[in-house]
Amino acid sequence: MLRILILSLLLLLLAALLLIQCSGTPGPRWREPNPVQAIAPDQAGYSLAVTTHIRHSARPADPYPYPIPLGEPGPVMPLYSGGLRYPLYCDFSQQGLPPPLADNPQGYGIAITQQDNTVGYSKDCLHPASQQYFYVNAAGSISHYQQQPLMPGDILLRLELGTINRFFYYLLMPVLPEESASRSSAKLWNGKLIYQFHGGVGIGYRQGYLRPERLISDRLAELQAGFAVASASINKTSYGYNFLLAEDTASRVKRQFISLYGQPLYTLGIGGSGGGIAQYLLLQNHPDLLDGGIALYSYPDMLSQTLYALDCDLLHNYYYFNAADKTRWQQISQRQLLEGLSVSAQHSLKFSQQVVLAQLGSGIRPTLPDGATQCHNAWLGLSSLIHNPTQGKLKRLTTDPLLAQVNWSYWGDMAGIFGKDEHGFGHSLWGNSGVQYGLSALIKGELDAQDFIVLNAAIGSWRVQADMRTEQISYLPLVDVPLWHTAFGRQNIISRNNNETAPRFSANIAAIARAYRYGQLFLGMTEKPVLDLRHYLDPELDMHHLEPSFAARERLQKRNGHTANQLIWVSHPGYTPLTEAIALMDQWLTRQEKPMQASDRCFAADGSVIASGDHVWHSGELCAATYPPLSNSRRQAGAPEHGLMFSCALISVDQAIARGDYQPQDMRPFAAQLKAVFPDGVCDYTRPDQAMPEDLAFTY
Repeated sequence: MLRILILSLLLLLLAALLLIQCSGTPGPRWREPNPVQAIAPDQAGYSLAVTTHIRHSARPADPYPYPIPLGEPGPVMPLYSGGLRYPLYCDFSQQGLPPPLADNPQGYGIAITQQDNTVGYSKDCLHPASQQYFYVNAAGSISHYQQQPLMPGDILLRLELGTINRFFYYLLMPVLPEESASRSSAKLWNGKLIYQFHGGVGIGYRQGYLRPERLISDRLAELQAGFAVASASINKTSYGYNFLLAEDTASRVKRQFISLYGQPLYTLGIGGSGGGIAQYLLLQNHPDLLDGGIALYSYPDMLSQTLYALDCDLLHNYYYFNAADKTRWQQISQRQLLEGLSVSAQHSLKFSQQVVLAQLGSGIRPTLPDGATQCHNAWLGLSSLIHNPTQGKLKRLTTDPLLAQVNWSYWGDMAGIFGKDEHGFGHSLWGNSGVQYGLSALIKGELDAQDFIVLNAAIGSWRVQADMRTEQISYLPLVDVPLWHTAFGRQNIISRNNNETAPRFSANIAAIARAYRYGQLFLGMTEKPVLDLRHYLDPELDMHHLEPSFAARERLQKRNGHTANQLIWVSHPGYTPLTEAIALMDQWLTRQEKPMQASDRCFAADGSVIASGDHVWHSGELCAATYPPLSNSRRQAGAPEHGLMFSCALISVDQAIARGDYQPQDMRPFAAQLKAVFPDGVCDYTRPDQAMPEDLAFTY
């Protein structure tokens, strides 16, 4: 069956290669409308000074006189998260809004047109504050309010929409029809506020947007119960992972809400994936912003997951291009030894045609695996999106001549915190010096010593950003489909050459330390309640795997000596216990004490509780047996469960052997080979991350 598939793919690719000769540029599908025409100079602004941890740094008083007047945009310059960086792509048409206010005649930003004539340009994407009313009938259908009478079960919602810190803000309040002429009347409000966060993977440089109908639909049950809802486009990580800017903006959104409606009884965060990360970090970094959170499908932070996520393409490059025995790595069980993440024989490999094309282009016989892995299906392409300064998203936000002027990476967007290297690129925090890929498998006897050595000699690292190149992509004409010739970002990988050991990469220590101090990493510094809720998606090869919930738990344990403020709930994908979660958090925050029934749980597809209690996730217990958390490439290399290990302490190979790090395997006969692979030493995980400031070290 596999041979037939490969032959079929070969025929398709031969035809595709002929078409490629006629195409090299992307079509409209890969360009955003109304691109940025020119990039304005950055404007300096105040950045919060942090000496210990951002949690202990006082935020400055906000001089803006809230509420924002209707018909005017809100504050433009952030309060304490730095100045204004450009370009900023304006997202307005997706919400049915008119173009932003023109703010310059020099051509910076997007063109503002009237009747096909350019009347100015917008670099800051500002929109005046306005109000809309939405009618939701008993069946849940959402439409703009047309003064129609409300029937039993219908609800009327006031939406205020404008810009704060150049990002859209949204305030939703359930109201009575007679309140539709008022800006701040709220007779149906129960006094409680939900701050909605959203996920996605973004690298900044755009305003972003939320569709009001989607925001209403997501929180309709809570709006019907009298909750108010607030959010902002920067609080959707599809548009960036700068959590200092996200916090600065969310704080101002909440001030705008309070100026209109008064202080809420509590503010509960809700959101998934990156929206869950936001809650972990904001609960830690700004104790007065949120009172608790429901973190769905979360990771403890963005940065620590990039360590193993960016390993995935290195491993793929090894399996498909550098391994001498490529047949071995067609077995997904062998890949799991190194990756730790889930694998499945029932799933097919995503973008398998692209893999075949890349191997054929390198003169290699295609070697597709006997199934698929999470490392591939979930994380493929991340290295191009967040790590490659020449690439970013495929969809272009600027005119083509401007593309080379922007550092299109997550690291570039975060340069205000992490700093820049000698070439002007934002510091990358990924590194793999001393990492022994597959160490756990070696110790268990699942990977022999010679294979372990060959793997670690060949896997290499990512190039420095100044040396990175764009992906080599052709676009098929007519259908406008991209074909990637550089699968797995391999043009930016330094791998083995002429049997020489491939070098590893070490991240900048000072940049990592700043990430710790500025709260871009979760250190467990919170006692506020957080309910970590997710479906068990490991068998689906979804990137939202279970293990990160326990990485967050380990950090809480090491910081505070307990995890009483974190609950882990896991459910079969057929059931979502969000209603129960909100009810429990409402009770917890209203009474300001932990309810007796607040404990870890796991749920079956029919919604029944499989098990609950404080020990159900211990090894061998019912929840852990039903929904087992797996691993990742760094844990398979011996790293600690908490995942905070960006720059490991190094120990010489001789010391590691003498200490028994490889037992029961005897690595003395291979000591010379290991030292050739790791001349500077191997990771010593008995010591903490060498980039973590000593004053932030775990206390338990």
